[in-house]
Amino acid sequence: MSPDARTAPFEVLVVCTGNIARSPMAQRLLQARLAHDPSIRVGSAGTWGLQDVPMDRHAATALAEVGVDEGGFRSRPLTADLVRASALLLTATREHRVAVLTHDPAALRRTFTLREFARLVEVVDGVPGRPGYVWRTPDALVAAAADARGRVRVAPSEDDVADPHGGPLPAFRACRDLLAATLDVVAPSLAAGHAPVDQDGAGPGPGLQ
Repeated sequence: MSPDARTAPFEVLVVCTGNIARSPMAQRLLQARLAHDPSIRVGSAGTWGLQDVPMDRHAATALAEVGVDEGGFRSRPLTADLVRASALLLTATREHRVAVLTHDPAALRRTFTLREFARLVEVVDGVPGRPGYVWRTPDALVAAAADARGRVRVAPSEDDVADPHGGPLPAFRACRDLLAATLDVVAPSLAAGHAPVDQDGAGPGPGLQ
């Protein structure tokens, strides 16, 4: 769908293995950061196919410690329909990114690991080189991030979020903090696409009307 043609909400899907730790934490953290923007919806799913399982108790505790409610979360399996319906798919690891593409290879340009997408957002932020530029739509941001792939080389481990499941609460806190820092990069750029303004607040810049 072209950025100008979108009328439905912009759907973000976060993917991990069981959909009980990393992806639900990321979902709730991103939802909290985008609470002011009902035109962006955030969900999550797991590649292992767990259905209707509560969030890991340590994950829920880690969220509560930073004022985020787990909100009666229940897991669901990743499906081809979910992949096709999502405008942006953010995975915990490169392995999960591959799993998404087995459902729909056409999703390549809108599927990233969480850390990869945050890194690419930082690369494309400010394009086309004018202070205060923001993306007219989140679709345009996703397309620019896909085009920027390969500009920054990192170790493979820098793309992944380690799984805290089965570990102690401190492991979940570390995971939460990494997710929060990553989403602090992603959320403002996604939300800005729905309200483009210049740095001085004067309104849309050239090419954004």
